[in-house]
Amino acid sequence: MSNFRKIYLDHSATTPVDPRVVEAMMPYLTEKFGNASSVHFFGQEERAAVDRARREGAALIGDRPNEVVFL
Repeated sequence: MSNFRKIYLDHSATTPVDPRVVEAMMPYLTEKFGNASSVHFFGQEERAAVDRARREGAALIGDRPNEVVFL
């Protein structure tokens, strides 16, 4: 076995997710997975979460929420 430390340099293809993001996203990956474009309760609950994330992200970068797009 070599003594070399492995490092990943292709972060333009993928990046590690901050543990705080993983923690915040877990409910939406395991139990709250409604379609945010739907008009039913499950979708509207998720729409509220997306809108909140958009507002918080915009505030972090000094932008308006309607200028933040999630792809």
